[in-house]
Amino acid sequence: MDVTVNLDGTLLGKRQEEWAHWLAHPQDNPLSTRATFVGAEVVLANELCVYVQDSRYSDGLRASGYIVTRRPCETVFDLTPAEASAAHELLAEVRTHLEATVKPDGYTVGWNVFPAGGAHIPHVHLHVIPRWNTDASAGAGLRYFLKAAAQAEDRRQQLLGSL
Repeated sequence: MDVTVNLDGTLLGKRQEEWAHWLAHPQDNPLSTRATFVGAEVVLANELCVYVQDSRYSDGLRASGYIVTRRPCETVFDLTPAEASAAHELLAEVRTHLEATVKPDGYTVGWNVFPAGGAHIPHVHLHVIPRWNTDASAGAGLRYFLKAAAQAEDRRQQLLGSL
């Protein structure tokens, strides 16, 4: 399967606009105001964090979800030591839950930080994406896609330089 993503330089602007919108309207932030996560399924929780599966945002990534802090904070760098520990503890529970229910062969787990890092909502959340050996993208992690995009840009620049 050949997957082509057109990275034309416009995505960052979109992320920055979304980020600015949520900063200007914190009362509407879908992560920091949804104490009950209406429209999503709260699967697991502890005192400081919640694990949510929300089909509205899974974009075809079966059984994916995210761990979000109950306290509004923008990035992983803003977590208190207690929140970082609670997120890690909940991540272990999420793994146990997913292995019992959907039995993945692997995981992609990560934080997006600030618009340049892919974040568009200023509220810390840890993505947990189960992966299977049968996936078309099996074996390709986040760095695979980032490196492929960088290599494509290098080739484009070389072509432009040779003209």
